[in-house]
Amino acid sequence: MIPIRKCLGFSGWLLYAAAAAAAPALAQEPVASALSPAAQVPAATAGAENNKENETEPFVRSISGRFRLQAAKTDWADLLREHIAEFSGNSEAQNITPALIRRLRQDINGILATEGYFSPKTEFRNLNLDDADNTAISADAAEASDAGVAGKMIEVMVDAGQRTLIENVNITFQGDFAATLAAGDPRAKQRHQALIQDWGLGVGQFFRESDWREAKTQLTETLRSDVYAAAQITESAANVNADQYRADLQVDVDSGPPFFLGELRVTGLQRYPQWLLDRYRPPLRGEAYSRSRLLEFQRNLQNSPYFGTVAVSIDADPEKASAVPVDVNLIERKARDLSFGVGYSSNTGFRGEVAYRDRDILERAWDLRSAIRIEQKRQLGYADIYLPPYDNKLDSFGVILDRQDVSGVNSLRNAVGIKRTNTHGHIEQRLALKLIRERKTVDGEDDSVSKALVASVGWTWRDIDNAFAPRRGEIYQFDLDISEKALLSDQRFIRSYGKYHRWIPVGRSDSIILRAEAGQVFSPKNEGIPEDYLFRTGGSSTVRGYAYQSLGVQHPSAVTGGRVMGVASAEYVHWLNSTWGIAGFVDAGDAADSWKDFSLRKSVGAGGRYHTPAGPIALDLAYGLQTRKARLDFSIAIAF
Repeated sequence: MIPIRKCLGFSGWLLYAAAAAAAPALAQEPVASALSPAAQVPAATAGAENNKENETEPFVRSISGRFRLQAAKTDWADLLREHIAEFSGNSEAQNITPALIRRLRQDINGILATEGYFSPKTEFRNLNLDDADNTAISADAAEASDAGVAGKMIEVMVDAGQRTLIENVNITFQGDFAATLAAGDPRAKQRHQALIQDWGLGVGQFFRESDWREAKTQLTETLRSDVYAAAQITESAANVNADQYRADLQVDVDSGPPFFLGELRVTGLQRYPQWLLDRYRPPLRGEAYSRSRLLEFQRNLQNSPYFGTVAVSIDADPEKASAVPVDVNLIERKARDLSFGVGYSSNTGFRGEVAYRDRDILERAWDLRSAIRIEQKRQLGYADIYLPPYDNKLDSFGVILDRQDVSGVNSLRNAVGIKRTNTHGHIEQRLALKLIRERKTVDGEDDSVSKALVASVGWTWRDIDNAFAPRRGEIYQFDLDISEKALLSDQRFIRSYGKYHRWIPVGRSDSIILRAEAGQVFSPKNEGIPEDYLFRTGGSSTVRGYAYQSLGVQHPSAVTGGRVMGVASAEYVHWLNSTWGIAGFVDAGDAADSWKDFSLRKSVGAGGRYHTPAGPIALDLAYGLQTRKARLDFSIAIAF
């Protein structure tokens, strides 16, 4: 039985092998390598260090030569070539001596032991110059050897043998966790069961040093993540029976005391008041320590507009366990930003933008976000002020002035509004109240003015793997807008809108993207309803192959919004590499004044994708089946 007490890593094995050769008396106690970061973790060892230690090495005169590994194409053979310099393709000739052969044998055995092979067989061929069978070398090689350059090629035959299996695993706990478990606490029992089930190197698996090390790390990190921040392994051993190819694992874990959170110790807060941190749900004094709780607080601060860098941590000192301070290190963002941008979209043409942001209006941490954007078909200016969040609620108010000239409709809209966004897990709820006035000119018709006081409520359920470039997940959205003619409005209406988006991963990097949206306005007529609350569709983000907002209620020289809308799309994206991809898609949709007038407009197309940190840029060529025309859809924006 071979007790394994130190985890050396490959460099550690080589140091150990050298030490064992120099001092056989120490061979039963492996030496921890200073090069191995895991020197305190047990690992495969020396019992199988040299299965031929007592063999008599073949007689070798001091000759010049190189080595070539002869072994099956396996992972362990790749490791030998990687970590033993003599087996590399560009190794140089050297003096071959019995000491070198011994060292190579020990290195081979040590590395194979880390993979669970404790009984390898290694044979060196073509060593003896006097053996006619083993000296078949070319005249050129002989001449080179005589010249002291490149001599014999020594074939190293390695058979790793049978791999060692885990036969028994015994994990014991000490400290407060063991006491709580013994007292029959249901949560402790459940956690104990989860720790045992999640152990990464179970009975019947092959023993590997890296798996052994990783399993112990995962065990301690899982225990440290909740309550027991100072948990550690006090003793561990892998007892290997090399003859039977079996190993028994023993791990003793001390949970240490339970940790409870104390005061917040904040550094780096200069511009903003301390109460601002309270708006982002900080951990409370006396709360049981949880790593996920601290990470949630850190993430909330990092996602806020006020801080550029955030680090939240504790000092896992058992002496402070009853009230461990929570260290919050902050680097604030600049209070004010002025930025410029240019862009182009096939929907609204070329664009230029100037944006200004002030995160500390009136020195109350009110966040002003404003911009003036000039596009060929649209010009707008807006200013919104966001208040510091409270209990997952984000309140804002603002104004907007928006002018558009699209599909024969020239509109000028100004509005003021207030909004509250409430987030709980995957669900986002929106409540808003807007007062809108719109002046609209339709080519060939008289101008019209409409106003509305609109109350809105909406929900979005979002579960995706990446906010900017999802490959897996779903988004559901539903919005309801209500306006009453008796309350500062020209028309009574109820507007409902729903959208579904799904990403399905295919293979290693491809994906299928499905999208569907539908809406209806319940009102006796369109007059008096602002265009924003009617439906038009078409363009790069809806039905490609048709001009932006060109699908709706058709007039002789214009397209206005209708009271019903439906759109569906299916797309397949294949990534050629990490940067470039191609896509094929089918779109269908329409907007009309009633479902009776609704008629699907269809398109098919293909395009290119370019991956950026802010999401993929798309260039699509779509063919409208009804118009029998091809259209290029594209959008890009550059900030500076």
